[in-house]
Amino acid sequence: MLDYDEPVKDYESYFKEQHERVVSDYFEQLLKQSGVDEQLNIKTIEELRVLETNTSKETKVRFWWKFARVSSIVIASISFLLLFAGAIYLLITLAGSLLFLFLKVNKEVKSHHEKVNSLTSERDAKAAEAWKQLAPLNILYDWELAQQLFQKTFPDVNLDSFLSHSRLDDLYNTYGLSNTFNDGRSVLFAQSGSLKENPFTIARFLQHWIGTKTYTGSIVIYWTEQVRNAQGQWVSVQRTQTLTASVTKPFPEYNTRTILIYGHEAAPNLTFSRTPSNLSGIEESMINNWKKGHAIKKIEKKARTQLKKGTGDLTVMSNREFEALFNATDRDHEIEFRLLFTPLAQQEMVNLMNDTTVGYGDNFSFSKYGSINLVEPGHLSQLKFDSDPRLFHTNDVKQARNFFNAYHTNYFKAMYFALAPLFTIPLYRDKRSVPLPKSASKPVGTSFWEHEAIANHMGQEHFKHPASVTQNLLKTQAGSDDGGNVTVKVTAHGYEGFPMTDYIPVYGGDGNWHQVPVHWVDYQPVSAESSIAVSIVQDPNKDEKETEKTKKGWEAFLGKHGLTPENAFVRGTLAGILLSRK
Repeated sequence: MLDYDEPVKDYESYFKEQHERVVSDYFEQLLKQSGVDEQLNIKTIEELRVLETNTSKETKVRFWWKFARVSSIVIASISFLLLFAGAIYLLITLAGSLLFLFLKVNKEVKSHHEKVNSLTSERDAKAAEAWKQLAPLNILYDWELAQQLFQKTFPDVNLDSFLSHSRLDDLYNTYGLSNTFNDGRSVLFAQSGSLKENPFTIARFLQHWIGTKTYTGSIVIYWTEQVRNAQGQWVSVQRTQTLTASVTKPFPEYNTRTILIYGHEAAPNLTFSRTPSNLSGIEESMINNWKKGHAIKKIEKKARTQLKKGTGDLTVMSNREFEALFNATDRDHEIEFRLLFTPLAQQEMVNLMNDTTVGYGDNFSFSKYGSINLVEPGHLSQLKFDSDPRLFHTNDVKQARNFFNAYHTNYFKAMYFALAPLFTIPLYRDKRSVPLPKSASKPVGTSFWEHEAIANHMGQEHFKHPASVTQNLLKTQAGSDDGGNVTVKVTAHGYEGFPMTDYIPVYGGDGNWHQVPVHWVDYQPVSAESSIAVSIVQDPNKDEKETEKTKKGWEAFLGKHGLTPENAFVRGTLAGILLSRK
């Protein structure tokens, strides 16, 4: 595999085309394996498209004849009423409308209705025929195809089937991921893996905090004033004024974020953070160069201030553009920062941030806390990580090929450029040097992150408190393990809303104070507990015999609770099912 020390250049010159070939070849293998007759399906789809077009045209023609029937009835009805009013001359209009209705319109409506029904039947039969032709291909798609194809192009990255206890414990215990990381968060999805045995996980989670919301209210006041008119006479004038008041109250806030968490032992004493720069990717010009120069001067000033006060050892890098764009001036260990960001790393980071055509540009935040690195690329927020087989189901082989290729090339690009900020750092491309945990050789058991993800996949409506009017944060606690089937307690945290009114005094133009009502909502926490079971229903680490045993154990476990596999929610290798609600 080509090295990736120049992430943007290497993607453009090698990885992009290489992955396209891998994906294309894999689809052709699937197609060959399925035994689908592509030419026959193409012919069937062509016939289907003709039938769809003819059905659409005939439906439009029927609509206009129906419109003509309604128009004829309306004209005849109006003519009949006017006839009784003495408009005898409308007798011809009445007679003509009725004759047109019964002799022409009704026959046409009936004829086109029969044609539409016939064409619809033919169209549906042809569509069913096409679905039958592609059924052998549709059943070959797998939940983990995207991960498998990524690894085929990029073997240095290993992607897990699920986030195991051992993988998560490694991030917590070996690399120091904070135990408070999940506070106020509920995991929606987790894709874990390793880069040369250095662990990472991409976590999409729902984040909750208490923010504020401003409510407004208003009233209209009226009063009469005595004023002189143009003639100097006193007259009464009616005045009006809208009085407005507002109050700010606590309000539950929610946001979805997707973060890459990477563990590496390099520079374990270093902490820094940076956010996307508005100076990245801009064209060279006098004004833009001045902006970058101004940013560098600010950094230099901060470095001088720290040196003078003895509050830090910030030293400006020789690559001034890197300092301006990366702007990690809160770094607290200059030696280790320079150890990571070598001259080559600085240059490649600048290339990555300035790129606006190959990848996604400077759309990422990057933080380091000891041995834990957090990268949050904006483009990952929309990526669908699990390649749900239903996404690829179609009755058109051309459509199947195009979507398959597009989906997997987009997946690779999104994942590659999520990791690209790490690729720019030479030490982060080194193989893990700290010992692997014993449990890491064969991951066993699902982590609590996966339990939350399964619960969220099942849907908040299964767990939320009946009185909750907000989103719910689902938190889990693992219980007993019955042969790999883990019983998990799910607590849904939400808020009940109580209508409230505050009266705010506002001084009016009439010289009086008025109480302006402002309606707001008082949100009080509510929670509900439920119980689910989570199981690994398809573990790639097990052989067929063990997999069959796991499947039977799952079915037996469900049988004890009066449930069947059809009631379960499956995502990838994991399944979850609701056991009880309190």
